[in-house]
Amino acid sequence: MTASGQSDIMTVVTIPPRDSQMRNALLSLTFSCLAVSASRAAEPAIQPGDTLPLERCIAIALENDPDLKGKAYSAEAAGARVEQARAGFLPTAAVKAAYVKNEAVSRNTADPYSNINTYDMKSAGITANQLLFDFGKANASYKSSQAGLASAKADRESLAVDIVNGVRRAYYQVLNARRTRELREAMVAQYQQHLSAAQIQLTAGTKPKYDVIRAQTDLSSAQLELIKADNGLQIARAQLSNAMNLPGAPAFEIVDNLSFSKYETALDAILNAAYARRQDLQSLAAQAEALERDLRYAKSDLYPALYASAGYDFAGSRSPLSQGWNAGANLSMDVFSGFRKAAKVRESENNVLAAKTRLESLKLKISLDAQQAFLNLGQAGKAIETATLQVAQAQENFDIVNARYSAGISSPVEVTDSLVLLSNARLNLISALYDYKVAQADIEKTMGNR
Repeated sequence: MTASGQSDIMTVVTIPPRDSQMRNALLSLTFSCLAVSASRAAEPAIQPGDTLPLERCIAIALENDPDLKGKAYSAEAAGARVEQARAGFLPTAAVKAAYVKNEAVSRNTADPYSNINTYDMKSAGITANQLLFDFGKANASYKSSQAGLASAKADRESLAVDIVNGVRRAYYQVLNARRTRELREAMVAQYQQHLSAAQIQLTAGTKPKYDVIRAQTDLSSAQLELIKADNGLQIARAQLSNAMNLPGAPAFEIVDNLSFSKYETALDAILNAAYARRQDLQSLAAQAEALERDLRYAKSDLYPALYASAGYDFAGSRSPLSQGWNAGANLSMDVFSGFRKAAKVRESENNVLAAKTRLESLKLKISLDAQQAFLNLGQAGKAIETATLQVAQAQENFDIVNARYSAGISSPVEVTDSLVLLSNARLNLISALYDYKVAQADIEKTMGNR
């Protein structure tokens, strides 16, 4: 208790001994919940050894991309500018208050015009203003800000489409590199088997030492190609991690979807979809719209603006204060501004023309992108058919040559040639499958699809 008999604000609560077990249980539960929450918050996006499908890789990239977050903030800022422009249609109100104390130190009583007196002056009031008509200037500002918001949103979605395309390309490149490495590894095993057969036949006296040396040379060449393929796979993995915005991510695997599935489309359909959905095209169109609104604003600024105003005031040196209201209309217009406004109109006109040329230039680029992606898709599809047949033919040729070599009919050169032919055929098929997937991804990007 204080000296005045009132209770202190801070009260210390003592837990009885019989409640200590409950207290310990509550504390333990609290700390456990905090630990679980902290561990979940700190849980990385990828665990070592995870196997990720393409969709998961894309989701991680979109979630962690700093540029995409920056575009989102820019869109929020553009939305705030819309709210600012909307305020031009609404009334404004302000309150004011003042207190002035005036003390006369010395006054010439013979001077009838002296206004130095001792008094206290108090005043307060409220004023309101409302735009009535400004020849569309406020509306142009509002429409320009709306177009700016549309452009900012389109920029964000355009970046998201680019990110998705980058992840797809990197994903397919990993599959391409991984299959290439598996093929190189299989070829090393094949050459090792050929070397073992040559050594057995050398020991049996049915083949010369030349066959063994040739087999050893071929094996060394295959091992060098395996080293290159392994390095290519590591680089592709690093590129995928970077595309996912997770540099230095733990080792993870991805689902192999590098298979052929016919992608039905037509060039006209691609172009129509691109012109209708491309976000960068929408952004430029919105920018052109904003600049046209800015031009209208500049032209409207050449004319007067009409405002209505009203107020209520309290003033006086002693209570009760005098009161009064006022209302009126204000018409304002710059008669001469050093030709600044006319120059602003010319600037806005040229900005609109420049935006329209950028829009036409982008349409030409979209047309070229669509044609290239469509042609690449067709080429890759034909290459898959040819490479599939080539693999079957090369495999049959190798089986025949290998059987002839085992029978002592074929030479080691023929075996090597057949292995190289088979290896190249399989590489061609892998490359064609990769090209087809990339062309398909590029078509989706060209059409503005994620």
